[in-house]
Amino acid sequence: MFCPNCGNQCPDGTKFCQSCGTPLTNNQQQNTQPGFNNQQANYQQPNRQYQQPNYNQYQQPNQYRQPMYNQPYQQYPQYPDKFNGHQMGWYKFLIYFALFAGAFFNVCYAVLYMTGSIYETEQIDPLTVYSLYPGVKAVDIVYGILLLVLAVFMIVTRFQLSGLKKNGPKMVVALYSLNIAIAIIYAILISCTTDYMAFDASTVSQCVFPIVMAIVNKVYFDRRKDIFVN
Repeated sequence: MFCPNCGNQCPDGTKFCQSCGTPLTNNQQQNTQPGFNNQQANYQQPNRQYQQPNYNQYQQPNQYRQPMYNQPYQQYPQYPDKFNGHQMGWYKFLIYFALFAGAFFNVCYAVLYMTGSIYETEQIDPLTVYSLYPGVKAVDIVYGILLLVLAVFMIVTRFQLSGLKKNGPKMVVALYSLNIAIAIIYAILISCTTDYMAFDASTVSQCVFPIVMAIVNKVYFDRRKDIFVN
């Protein structure tokens, strides 16, 4: 048996514990280590009921916001008839028609001069002109190249204006100035390679019109400096 007080093992039938002197009785005889039953009594089985995760507690991600493709396309920048208190009719005429048309006609004239087709009539052909004045062909080629450069410059100017760039109005004035310079250069070269004085009424009109347009556009765009700020 074991002493209930100190746990000392005592011979069966002993009335007192040989270690601590506690009285012993037969009903206190135990077959196991002291405190074993108490340990069994105090031992709690682990709670094996696993808590299932609550999948509903996780919030589903918000639905992705679909882009609104049905919204009307807004063109930028806008070109209304009146902008910042200024009438924009001439500006719209330039960017939508005049500069594109000018570039197109310059390309057409460049092809005519570079191929000699500009002289082709019922009475005369390019070969006759070039045989009488050999230097004219070179002049026509140079003039055609200058017209192509002018056409490219018109397209660049157009996009500078449409983007409300600060250099756009200056390029318009430079465009007409370049037109005057090309007409004068051609007249000088033709006069030098032939016995024909090229400074006639046609050449003067080719110079007067760009001069007037340069002045008109300079005044027009100077009044709209607050628009072209990009």
